[in-house]
Amino acid sequence: MSRVAYHLARVVLVAVLGYALAAPFGLAQGQGDPLPRLEPGTHLGLVYADAAPEAKETLDAVYRRTVEAGVNSIALSFFWSALEPTPGQHDTALLEQYLAILDILNMKPYFVFQTIDTVKLALPADLLDSSGNLAQGRHFDDPAIIARFNALLDTIVPLLADHRGFFISVGNEIDVWLRSHPGEVQPFLNFIEAARAHVQELAPGMGVGATITYSGVRDRLPLVPQVLAASDAAAFTYYPLNDDFSVRDPAVVADDFAAMVAVAGGKPVLLQEVGYPSGYLPEPSNGSSVDKQKSFVENVFRALGEQPDIRFMSYFMLADWSTAECDMYTEYYGLAWPRFHEYLCSLGLYTTAGDPKPGFESFLAGVRRISQSRAG
Repeated sequence: MSRVAYHLARVVLVAVLGYALAAPFGLAQGQGDPLPRLEPGTHLGLVYADAAPEAKETLDAVYRRTVEAGVNSIALSFFWSALEPTPGQHDTALLEQYLAILDILNMKPYFVFQTIDTVKLALPADLLDSSGNLAQGRHFDDPAIIARFNALLDTIVPLLADHRGFFISVGNEIDVWLRSHPGEVQPFLNFIEAARAHVQELAPGMGVGATITYSGVRDRLPLVPQVLAASDAAAFTYYPLNDDFSVRDPAVVADDFAAMVAVAGGKPVLLQEVGYPSGYLPEPSNGSSVDKQKSFVENVFRALGEQPDIRFMSYFMLADWSTAECDMYTEYYGLAWPRFHEYLCSLGLYTTAGDPKPGFESFLAGVRRISQSRAG
């Protein structure tokens, strides 16, 4: 499930300043690699959302531990409308702030342009009508839309290339919105291809694609292989849930990861978001538990060790959101279901109060193993 842009883009801003990894960073240009800007091995990210004031010091220190252990990447996500608040005028101040911090940490950005954002469009307002659909009968491959996006790429892509960016997703969880707008499938495929061609002119070797939910793979949507054919890598979000937002057994991870690798057809797999709710504590109502979350984390790292085609995995997230934030997201997604709220509010490996759940130490151990294998 996607997140509103500034939360997915959030990194530790104050606590990490002045802190840098001792290991040198260099680009390995793999022969024939569709992601030549990403060194061999599996790279790991962890989303850090806003901490409660009383937990901030604790969580800042915890996040530093994960970077020390080997978290070396981050998923940055921005609405197109936030990057172009006025037609033709681009605002990169916040993005540049994040990129400067990533340089300090030797972390690589995976970047998401939220054009489609799961259930909504996030284009500049002048390209949308009053109901949030494309304006004036336009489609995603409208020349005016492609020209505007190319102009934005002219601004953003050189920044990402200068700061070790390796992949750009031009839509977030696109299968959800496209299921209800099937007439836009081919126009959006054309949009991906146009963006991919333009990015390659600006930064050869930068990967381009669009992000799909695991449910698109599970349901065998025809658009999934179409999107992957237009992409340099297969980008997915993964939360093993039933349709009522109760949890699936953590044991499904191995088969689900294998399914994503299989549908990718040999292309690199990038897991933009991976997460599993613990449920409300101390008495979950979604069939989960802190022990199930811990088992999920362990299974994720076991599966990563078995699937070398998975080149990037970003875990969602370090600590739970507050109840107010979860209220905001349930409104954003239009899903006022108690279990959806419970899912959103219990994804962290720490509580909002700064108390660890059992899965955190399993996460840290998994990061260390992957980091050691990467170094070897």
